[in-house]
Amino acid sequence: MTHLAEPSVGDERSEVLTSLAAGLAMLSATEVTPTEVDEVVPFDAEDVTFDAEATWLDQLVLVQDWLRLDHRLDPFASTATLATRLFDGLGARDHSELYVLDGDSLVLTDAGVDLLRARVERATALRDSFLASVETGSRSAATAEWLTAWDDSLTATVSGRIRAKAEVWSIHDFASRAKSGRLDLSPSYQRGDVWPTADAQLLMESILRGIPLPSIIILRPRSVADAPFEIVDGKQRLTSILRFIGAHPTALESVEAANRQHPGFDLPHLFRTNYPAFRRAWADATGERLTTTLERSYFFPYRLASGASGLSGELAPFAGKYYHEITDEYVHVGGEQVAVRDVFESTTDYKIPVIEYTEATPRQIHEVFSLYNKQGKHLNAEEIRNAVYHELHLMRALSAASGDAPSIRKAAPFLAAVGGDAADISKFLQDAGIASARYRRTKVLSWLMSMLVVESLNERGEPRRLSTASQINAMLDRAQHPGDPLNDPGTINELISLVALGMRAHSESDAWADTFKDGNLGKRWQDLQLVASLTGVCLAGAALGPTVVPVLTENAERIRAVSASEWKRPAKTQTSVQWDYLGRVAVKMLKLLKVDPQRAHEAVHSLSGASSVTALVRAAVESE
Repeated sequence: MTHLAEPSVGDERSEVLTSLAAGLAMLSATEVTPTEVDEVVPFDAEDVTFDAEATWLDQLVLVQDWLRLDHRLDPFASTATLATRLFDGLGARDHSELYVLDGDSLVLTDAGVDLLRARVERATALRDSFLASVETGSRSAATAEWLTAWDDSLTATVSGRIRAKAEVWSIHDFASRAKSGRLDLSPSYQRGDVWPTADAQLLMESILRGIPLPSIIILRPRSVADAPFEIVDGKQRLTSILRFIGAHPTALESVEAANRQHPGFDLPHLFRTNYPAFRRAWADATGERLTTTLERSYFFPYRLASGASGLSGELAPFAGKYYHEITDEYVHVGGEQVAVRDVFESTTDYKIPVIEYTEATPRQIHEVFSLYNKQGKHLNAEEIRNAVYHELHLMRALSAASGDAPSIRKAAPFLAAVGGDAADISKFLQDAGIASARYRRTKVLSWLMSMLVVESLNERGEPRRLSTASQINAMLDRAQHPGDPLNDPGTINELISLVALGMRAHSESDAWADTFKDGNLGKRWQDLQLVASLTGVCLAGAALGPTVVPVLTENAERIRAVSASEWKRPAKTQTSVQWDYLGRVAVKMLKLLKVDPQRAHEAVHSLSGASSVTALVRAAVESE
């Protein structure tokens, strides 16, 4: 078969094709590959041709694992089938502008070449990152990073009009807004961690030397006119700054509360003017000795670095000192000599870049943040999702129940009605070995929930086989509509209880082979196997109610045998492969528990207004 690119129109197109050939050849010649990438016989760029005897598609099929296409390409398929699956795998919906079939020849348009070029360039960049990771770690760890990078690599298209502005704020601007309640440093979607003191000290040194800081990204919620700005990216930097100058609102509240309970120690005044004396007074008043850990938890001030890691040059006299001890000293910032107090408490040339989003849909903000993140490492996909959708009851419930939100009371107070179930979910995810860093548990819980309540069928009644991120976003997009059941706290509570029931049954039955959990000794669950098995159990729970626990336990031996023999994790985890695996495991689980899929579908649909059961059943049938 022949696969042609359109005749070149100028040097630019020729350069693009040359670049494509070089990229494919580079991927083929990589000696150390991710575990999900098969090694191939290397070929040279000169072997990738786009002329009458074009070989580019044949060569692309060889390195397809590097491209993480949604669908596998069969090298023996017809040209028409290969073209359809290739561009479906690249996420294209309308193929008419991408290529033309001329008999057995595939003619790419400029748009088709550009789409393919973007994917190959992304693949080579992630290949380079993988190789760098392998040099400092294991192949399996580097593979996990590589897969995560692909998952986080979302479309770079921004749909529709948005309103955003770029500004610069002084440190005083941030501090005054924080003091007046106009700056929310801990929105429900933010991580609760505080930088180690050593990292915060390095940041202060950067400021005192006049080194510019990266942009702070903020959101102004549209639902309330006077709502505070929310810190989306830059919380740890701002927290470190406000701690250093004794202006963090949580610290000030703690000091005022202690002063009311223990009058006579003049705690607020000492906090502002003599922190070492404040520490002694705090111990006398409260009986609590302030350790570094306690100071971090209260957001109290810290010293500048001292000793071997202390400050040097003109900052050397500041080593080991608190902010109030250096406020009248001078530093060179922004080309002028200014008082330290003015850098932090007034308006000087030292400013922090700010990106403020004021008018944009959650989808648009998600897209813009994704573009921003491609310029460097900032937020991962789950952190962006939590920032974008955090105003939804469902998003708050998922982050709170998973244990990633600072507290259920703040993030989703309506969960109090099912607080025990939410706690069970958090414990289950912890016991399963799902890491708590960077909203990993929220992602797993969101993925599971979306596999229950998103219909996932296209207009032809076929499984849509959405990627994990797209599946979760489809659920959250639904939850934005005022009349949707997923926007109702009562429905969300019922879904949380359903998932908690499924997790209790899943855990208490001990029905899983160790090799099924992680392909090895079963020390911790891998996400795919965990979500697949939980999907089946939760669907059964929707149909059976609390009796799912004893029913699953009664069938534990059979399930353990099947999980060991039939449910091995697929070697390749492209979206279509994952979906087939999820469907196969979930539907088999229903069969083992003698639950009619239609009954499970009706139960979930009645509760949430939609169900993934039909799509899962069809994916399971097609995979067989």
